[in-house]
Amino acid sequence: MSLISVSEALGRIIAELNDAGYEAYPVGGCVRDSLMEKIPKDWDAAVSAKPEQVKQALGKLNYKIIDTGIKHGTVTVIADGAPYEITTFRTDGSYTDNRRPDSVEFVSDIRDDLSRRDFTINAIAYDCAADRIIDPFDGRRDIETGIIRCVGEPDKRFTEDSLRILRGLRFASVLGFDIVESTSVSMKKHANLLKNVSYERIYAELKMIICGERIGPVLREYRDIFARVIPEIEPMFDFPQRNPYHCYDVWEHTIHAVENVQPDAALRLAALFHDSGKPGTHSSQILQDGEMIDHFYNHGALSGRLAETALSRLKADNLTKDTAVYLAAHHGDMTVPTKKSVRRRLVKLDAEFKDGKAIFDMLIKIKLADVSAQAEHVRQSRIEELNKTAELADEIIAEKDCLSLKDLAVNGRDIMCLGFSGPDIGMILDDALDKVISEKLSNDRESIIEYINKNYL
Repeated sequence: MSLISVSEALGRIIAELNDAGYEAYPVGGCVRDSLMEKIPKDWDAAVSAKPEQVKQALGKLNYKIIDTGIKHGTVTVIADGAPYEITTFRTDGSYTDNRRPDSVEFVSDIRDDLSRRDFTINAIAYDCAADRIIDPFDGRRDIETGIIRCVGEPDKRFTEDSLRILRGLRFASVLGFDIVESTSVSMKKHANLLKNVSYERIYAELKMIICGERIGPVLREYRDIFARVIPEIEPMFDFPQRNPYHCYDVWEHTIHAVENVQPDAALRLAALFHDSGKPGTHSSQILQDGEMIDHFYNHGALSGRLAETALSRLKADNLTKDTAVYLAAHHGDMTVPTKKSVRRRLVKLDAEFKDGKAIFDMLIKIKLADVSAQAEHVRQSRIEELNKTAELADEIIAEKDCLSLKDLAVNGRDIMCLGFSGPDIGMILDDALDKVISEKLSNDRESIIEYINKNYL
């Protein structure tokens, strides 16, 4: 059995390149994931051939080949509907913008190519023909021991390409690996270079980092790096909450809330920002016994605005941004666990979002994450109340309760037949819907007509 099971299409590509006299190896993340017994999302290969030679060698396979990065030696081969990046062995020149090499030099040795890569766990290649791992920097050992370590000198790696700082945090969060001290120190030292990275690339990394299984320790250890790209979170650091409902400062509470919610980008980002408005809304009260208590009135609204500012600057996709902003702004809203109250909330959400019930469910999850990070003596009762609220929402949907005008037992034509016209029709329908939602009126045609006759004629 082979050490790594290479995709059939990539196997054909590599075989053709080998038959043409070139060295070609799967390399980087696909090898790392395979060694971890994960299914690679992408398969990339490094080859001793230059781009034109690659295209010539693969000509008879009739694959579509796209010149995606000829300057840097990369072509993308579309095989069986999947893209494969094939890149010539290379070394990089200077990085004057701390992001991309000014020039590259094509080389003949795969080890020289591996030496330019960011972390040892990514500086591994696989020789399909010989079924052996090419691992000059002990990346396989680092995978087995669960550590992230730079290839060569960390300062050089991060000043070459500062995005590697966030990539390191991503691997720590997603893979659950520890970052070795020399690499960690250098990441923090050069965090200011992240200013040279585009917001789009920062956001792409942030979405993956925030959804990692080990996001809590990463947020705790590398908070100053996160503050470089999201300054809105920095005021939360070490900000006290002298309040009987809390047992952590604002930032530590935030970390627990992020950990407590499922790894969905909108939910995790909402949890990250949900209390960002607390420092800006803080006030204190001295009680009769002289004890100080902190208040954060209307902090949700400010949290929503801060989330909007940050996610807009990072050019987040609209769906994730709008959802996270709403959840951060409204995480403290009260919904009494009664059908009447839950119906009203669902109606309001349906008017604002395409799927109001989905947003309601996410709001409950954020509330549960928030409550679960509060003082122990208040958690259980609040969790029970939220679970009851969620159950009522499910019952309302299952019973197909009236939540909008389309669910109402009468329509505009019925109102017209009673002699009404123009704006009066909408006004009457809205009133009838409100009475039905409030359980003051049954949602049946006869009852609604009787109500209209009594109150409007």
